[in-house]
Amino acid sequence: MRHIILLVLCLCAAPTHAADTLYFNANIHTMDAAQPRAESMLVRDGKIDSLGPLEALEQRADPKAKRIDLKGNTLLPGLIDAHGHLQGLGAFGMGRLDLSAARSFSDVVGAVKEQVARAKPGEWVLGGRWDHESWPEKVLPTHASLSSISPNNPVWLRRVDGHAGIANAEAMKLARISGNTGSPAGGEVIKDNAGEPTGVLIDNAMGLLDKALPDESATTADMLLKAQEMCFSVGLTSVHDMGLSPQEVAVYKQLEADGRLKLRVYALVSSFYAMRYFEEQGVYLGDRLTVRAAKAYMDGAMGSRGAWMLEPYADRPVDDAGKPYTGLSVSEPAFIEDLAKHGLEKGYQVCVHAIGDRGNREVLDAFERALSQAPTSSGPQAHPDRRFRIEHAQLLSPSDIPRFASLGVIASMQPTHCTSDMRWVDVRVGPERANGAYAWASLLRSGAIIAGGSDFPVESHNPFLGLYAAVTRKNLDGKPEDGWHKEERVTREEALRMFTCSAAYAAFMEDSIGRLAPRMQADFIVIDRDIMNCGGKDIPGTRVLRTVVAGETVFSAE
Repeated sequence: MRHIILLVLCLCAAPTHAADTLYFNANIHTMDAAQPRAESMLVRDGKIDSLGPLEALEQRADPKAKRIDLKGNTLLPGLIDAHGHLQGLGAFGMGRLDLSAARSFSDVVGAVKEQVARAKPGEWVLGGRWDHESWPEKVLPTHASLSSISPNNPVWLRRVDGHAGIANAEAMKLARISGNTGSPAGGEVIKDNAGEPTGVLIDNAMGLLDKALPDESATTADMLLKAQEMCFSVGLTSVHDMGLSPQEVAVYKQLEADGRLKLRVYALVSSFYAMRYFEEQGVYLGDRLTVRAAKAYMDGAMGSRGAWMLEPYADRPVDDAGKPYTGLSVSEPAFIEDLAKHGLEKGYQVCVHAIGDRGNREVLDAFERALSQAPTSSGPQAHPDRRFRIEHAQLLSPSDIPRFASLGVIASMQPTHCTSDMRWVDVRVGPERANGAYAWASLLRSGAIIAGGSDFPVESHNPFLGLYAAVTRKNLDGKPEDGWHKEERVTREEALRMFTCSAAYAAFMEDSIGRLAPRMQADFIVIDRDIMNCGGKDIPGTRVLRTVVAGETVFSAE
């Protein structure tokens, strides 16, 4: 009897089917090889029923179907950002100090001074997105002026790449950072000639400061929901959220249970927790939340000279001790190999941040060793669904480019990193090695798969800026005229594929999202111009008119 009652309850709780919705008078790019273009699309129960001429779809639609005239506007599959940080985006959206417009350290100090004037005594001032490469002097700052305008309020400001930050004296005092503090493995406490900390902490050294930070005043849920809202407004229907703690995953699960998580989130558990997490929790495949991947770090970033290189940096050939300086390894390659083996055993994906050419090579080597040593393996291709990923893959040795395809490793890359960094890459690594920087076309021609993303809030979360960067390799002023290393530009179809089909594949979701075809999820956007045919310079200004997830309109510009 109890089983019968439960069955009745389940049947009663089953959702009612929404009426058909027929979208017509549209310019549809489906990204589906079987039917690349269409003019109308019928959505039923949150999925795509059919695409084609209006007359044919009218015959399939329910007589009570809602009809939406798109007035000739362009309809695309929902865009997917394969590398973002939703909580960070939400924090800036809710008022964290954004220093991306600062054109000098004086600008940074001025912005902090205004924030301090509004802060309570002892209250932390948190911010980020400053970039010393945008300043005339192009050198890392020191804390003196920051400390003078904020003697009683601790200040912590992360660099735009998230791999460095500057603290004022009060923040360092609370974190117990002094001239006696040594640099941890995989990090650096920058010091002046007198041996005193300048306030700048690189990579793993940031952990010294993070331990002193207060709890966020806004809850994790608040920040995630704000980020969701921001993503929908620019046409993102799915995001791969990087490096989460078990507590953050739990917040996502609650948001999904409450029906407040509308964005499709592919969650990557931080490698600090991943092995234990997947031992205890296993893989989670929900309606809007998927947890089946781990995120690790091999090295730092080029902007703060933490990326791990095969040869010394051109603009910092030796360290303070006079030894060749090749950047930082923030993890041991053996750990990456162990994580990859564990992922193969437990059925979760392993994704590793690697930016420098040595960092990328070490990760490829670790993946190759893990595949060859796996008990069920008879070679790399014995694990067709492993889908290991390298996040960023910014600088590659030419000999390593073909290894992505041969090992089945996905390159998860962010096109706007190229157009932000191209100002200084040649100076960092020299013109010869720069030929292997952001090598999208070379990777694609070798047979590799590239998943597109932004690394927001490091870069803008607007995917149309990434599409523009991928096809032009120019900044928003149209410079350089022919594009930086123009041979690595990709076609518009290849660029759109990065942010749709390939990003879906990188999350094992290619059979449900990333293209518009019958039985696929009805995740799509309507935009005000045809980005596949408009002038290249017009792509960044694209305006999203409507964002739909599982047939539900989650954003409308009207």
